[in-house]
Amino acid sequence: MQQLGQALWGLLYPPFCLHCGERVENARFPLCPACQQQLHRVPKSEALHRLHQLPAAVGCFRAAHALWYYAPKQPLERLHHALKYGNRPTYGLHLGQIMGKTFSPLLQETIDVILPIPLHRGRYLARGYNQSAWLAYGVGDVLGRPVMPKLLQRLRATRSQTHLSRSERQANVAGAFRAPMPDLLRGRHILLVDDLLTTGATATAAAHALHAARVASVTLLTLGLAH
Repeated sequence: MQQLGQALWGLLYPPFCLHCGERVENARFPLCPACQQQLHRVPKSEALHRLHQLPAAVGCFRAAHALWYYAPKQPLERLHHALKYGNRPTYGLHLGQIMGKTFSPLLQETIDVILPIPLHRGRYLARGYNQSAWLAYGVGDVLGRPVMPKLLQRLRATRSQTHLSRSERQANVAGAFRAPMPDLLRGRHILLVDDLLTTGATATAAAHALHAARVASVTLLTLGLAH
């Protein structure tokens, strides 16, 4: 059955590198070995340092971790674009497992519940999936912790953050999240999962909503850190 599943996967997602077009062995991680070598790990303290450039983020996060640097025209950009916009949500499951395995020693004993950054309902219906949720499920597979996306909601549609300044990003997402069932979160240690960390405005707004629900702590984990 597993072999059949792998064969079907190969038919759905031809095993070629998304960045250079070379043949790859693993269609679930469509970057060739040479392009994988261009994925550069983010130093341990860098993600939290980025967050703390926002005054509103100081004190919101117990810790923050990002796996790889993200830059235009680099392999991770191609992979992320396919995950987010190319109807390849299952890439997120495998990438989330990589995230979980990489950071398991830092997270295994400190996390109770995993929450993805939510999409607004309209954007979710248009895209058909939330890429951060697929990452979160992959992380949850490794850590053995529940992924509970319904415990964090995005209240309103927000503009794309891509071309906004730091202050515009903060204003764009301010008050955009809520925890609709705070009793299920109170006193728990939360792992917040997203695809990219840029300024940290979105993660900080989500963390504020979680702290309003009286969580014990929030840790952020992302696939990429924007260069």
